[in-house]
Amino acid sequence: RHTTFAMRTARCEPHTFAQRATCVSRRTTLKHSRASSWSAARASAASENQDDAVSSALRRRRETLAAVTDAQEIALLLDATPSRVKEALINDERRLELTEIVLDLGRQAFARFPDGERVLTEDVITYEDLERMMERIGDVGHDNRAGINGTLHRISAIKNRYGKTIGATCRVGRAIAGSAQLIRDVLDSSMAYQHSILLLGRPGVGKTTAIREMSRILADEGKKRVVIVDTSNEIGGDGDIPHVGVGQARRMQVPIASEQHLVLIEAVENHTPQTIVVDEIGTERETAAARTISERGVQLIGTAHGHTLENVLKNPALCDLIGGVVSVTLGDDEARRRGIQKSILERAGPPTFSVCVEMLDIDTWRVHTDVAGSVDALLAGQSPITELRTLNADGTITKIAEYNSRRTSISSSIEGVSSSMFLAYDPNASRPDNTRGGTQQSSSALAAQEVATASARRAPSTVSTSFEAVSSRDTASEEDDCAINSVRVFPFKISRDALERVMDELDLNEKVCLVDLLEDASVVIAPKSQVKTSTWLRSAARARGMPIYAVRTDNSAQLVRALQAMLGITGASDGISPSKSSTTSFDDANAADAMDEVRMAIEQLVIPHHEPVELLPRAASIIVLQQALVDTYMLKHAIVGEGGERRLRIDCEYITARNKEQSDSAAASV
Repeated sequence: RHTTFAMRTARCEPHTFAQRATCVSRRTTLKHSRASSWSAARASAASENQDDAVSSALRRRRETLAAVTDAQEIALLLDATPSRVKEALINDERRLELTEIVLDLGRQAFARFPDGERVLTEDVITYEDLERMMERIGDVGHDNRAGINGTLHRISAIKNRYGKTIGATCRVGRAIAGSAQLIRDVLDSSMAYQHSILLLGRPGVGKTTAIREMSRILADEGKKRVVIVDTSNEIGGDGDIPHVGVGQARRMQVPIASEQHLVLIEAVENHTPQTIVVDEIGTERETAAARTISERGVQLIGTAHGHTLENVLKNPALCDLIGGVVSVTLGDDEARRRGIQKSILERAGPPTFSVCVEMLDIDTWRVHTDVAGSVDALLAGQSPITELRTLNADGTITKIAEYNSRRTSISSSIEGVSSSMFLAYDPNASRPDNTRGGTQQSSSALAAQEVATASARRAPSTVSTSFEAVSSRDTASEEDDCAINSVRVFPFKISRDALERVMDELDLNEKVCLVDLLEDASVVIAPKSQVKTSTWLRSAARARGMPIYAVRTDNSAQLVRALQAMLGITGASDGISPSKSSTTSFDDANAADAMDEVRMAIEQLVIPHHEPVELLPRAASIIVLQQALVDTYMLKHAIVGEGGERRLRIDCEYITARNKEQSDSAAASV
């Protein structure tokens, strides 16, 4: 009896309600305790992995700073500080890793290193300490900044409202060779194509160090005329002679920070530069000056305070650097057709900078190789096309494309740089060949080749991926139902039901697959009116290397023509074997479409411009109807091509009686 009761209690099947409630409560408590233990274990493991990654990156950064720092320049900075601060740091083993020294009146001095801060003095800083240091430094500019002659160090003073110094920040400046290695390929191409480059990032991430190295590369290795507009002498260092870190680049100093835009224009007008380098673009006047320089054909390399491209887009003073934003009001019909509100935002013009770099960390950069396309995508609510580049400990560079939710990677090694590159659109890649075997291909065959190329770039690869998907949609998305070799079609403002009916009747479900996201597609089909007005759609498709098929309406005939063009299906013997009912249902539509093609060709090309026109390949019965229509215009015509490529050619000469007889005999043979 006791044994039976114990078994029922364990199964939560006791005799009384109170016993059942007690059992359920006990089981719930045990379940929650196990879940909490598992969660704590997972969190602990993740925290340990994260700590290991952070410590490894920190150790690599410390080693890098120590390796590239000149001990003599650090000694010059320490000589300018109070004696107590110098004594605390002169014998420190980590002095080459120093980033900043902070001195505040009435507080202890401390130094900042990559791994934290260290208090330098037991006594507090006094007025005498600060005054003695400012005397050693020399003149302080209107921006409360000063430097040490022959170095890249910067001393920034904090003054009270009476102009007396009450604090100072001494930042260590370094000329790091190789700090622009992450975009060396962009720099090499910019020497030939004049790409203007904008660097973004939080303060202290290394923007000024990067553009200093870029100036040296362009001036010394690229042999270009480089002029640096140095507002606070951070790029070229203090003094009249520029630092050796800028190479042969020339330097123009700015007397007052608010007049930087005037010095920019002066540099273009007086010194015939090929490249202008400027740090910290931050006002509307400087933005307008940068646009003027770009429009005059001068390459521009600059920095701006903004963590991402989207931050600059939302900044009214800086948004003109990337094309600007304008509000456009749509008509009622257009807004209803697009399914959006009447007032939308679009890019106002071409961007000043064609390439943008988001500096996430000293060794991790995100590159926008097409700023115009990225801005259009952001304004349309889409994800821009970017490339995440990371500098590894062994000096190699890892590149990861960040735009596709289903990514396929291949590994390659180019000139000693190991990279994880993706099968994405390459703007410099050659287009598909227009000929095959020395013969001219039809338009449908070329379209099929283009679709196949775009689809192949997105097909799953047998090579294992070298990273985990960054987007959360990668883990949450369902399995893809599309076949591997199918053409992925993104219907934009096209009835999905109408497309599916056409695919069912033509038995194309195995060859064509409809997708919901543009980034998952290999081809786009859209109304012609939408293609003309949707700038973001054209830019996104061009950047992803996918063609757009524009149809006048979403009726069956137009959709059939579009699908046939995608697959390279022409004529009666097109390789598709639809049922009798489907053939019958499309005969009238194909005939009407063929007649429209004849009328448009004659009335818009043949008669007004006196140019012969070859129509698209058609079935034999439809060619006969086209010939009859051409005869009503009294124009010469002939049938060219063989097999599925048979088509009608309309000449620009009017027909005679003899030609009429020959035409009738040709029609009878067809």
